[in-house]
Amino acid sequence: MKYLILLVMVLAGIWWIRKQRPDHKSAQQSKPSGPQAMVTCAHCGAHVPSDDAVAGQQAVYCSEAHRQLREA
Repeated sequence: MKYLILLVMVLAGIWWIRKQRPDHKSAQQSKPSGPQAMVTCAHCGAHVPSDDAVAGQQAVYCSEAHRQLREA
């Protein structure tokens, strides 16, 4: 019986500690959750969200490395 009470106390303590921690999920969801416009990388043809795309002088790329390869 004493082990059952100890188990309940430990679980209650864990629940209380987790309840006291700040919720980081709301801070991570700063980007809009709706649909986003997609663009095609001029180097490899990959489709990336327009917010994550790298704009070059000639076109749009999926990464800075592809921009440098294409426009160098």
